[in-house]
Formats: sequence, C-alpha cells, structure tokens
Amino acid sequence: MQKATAGFVLGGAVFTQALILGIAYTYSQDNRGKRVSFVIITFNVILLPWAMLLMTFVMAGPDAALKQGAGLLAAHLYDFLTRLYPTFGGGKNYIGTPAVVKRWFGADKPSFQARGYGTAIRPATQAPSTSTSSGLGFPSAWGARGQGQRLGGD
Repeated sequence: MQKATAGFVLGGAVFTQALILGIAYTYSQDNRGKRVSFVIITFNVILLPWAMLLMTFVMAGPDAALKQGAGLLAAHLYDFLTRLYPTFGGGKNYIGTPAVVKRWFGADKPSFQARGYGTAIRPATQAPSTSTSSGLGFPSAWGARGQGQRLGGD
C-alpha cells in the first residue's frame, strides 16, 4: 500500500494552498486601499497575495510557490471574467452561478436588513420584465415599476 503524501488524497491532487492564495487575492481586490499586517510588516492589502507567495517561495521552495501561483492565476482570471470584463469592458459574464446554488443559499428569497433609517428589503430574484416603455413612448427603467404611492398622502 502506498503511503499518502501531503497534497494528495485518493490519487487526486488537493490544491488547498492555491485555494488559500486565491481567496487572499479576492480579499485584496475587494478591499483596495486598506492596510494589513503580515507577520511583522504592515503594508497595503493589494500586496498581500504577493507577500504570501514570496513567503512560500522562501520557506518551501519554487515548486510550492508555483502551485500557489496557479491559485493566484485562477483567482485573477475568475475576477476578470466575472467582474472586470462585464463591468468595464462591456462584455458578458460567462461564468454564472448555477440556479441550484443560488437556491441553496437563499438568493431567490427576499431578505430584510434593519438600518438606522428604516428597513431595506431585497426582493426575490424574478424574471426580467418585458415592459420597456414609461407610457410616454420612451424606454424607461421606471416603466415596469407600477404607479407608486404619493408621499404624505392617504
């Protein structure tokens, strides 16, 4: 019987170190401008994944750093394809979350959030409306929202 080595389970590779570095990259992209402490040094959070990669290179060698670098590359590619390109490049998000996963985590149910100035309600996700007219013949995002209510009225 073969002895199991670190990083291999049931004959398949488990890239936990690459996953951790990918999560650190995503965290650093979401929190730009903040400061973070790593070991004894405080620096901008955007440099955190690179500091982790450098620490792995120094302590475990280039092979381990290369495996972690794959996680950094995967996280950057995912961030680009799901957030940067659709937002700033005008492209489509080709990596959508499956509907079953959204249902598992309750994205199809409305959520309520108490705030200091009232309650915020996020409606459940629903099929997009086909109405594109505001009633005046002009396309409008307000056309499918209903008549509304007058403030201060009955």
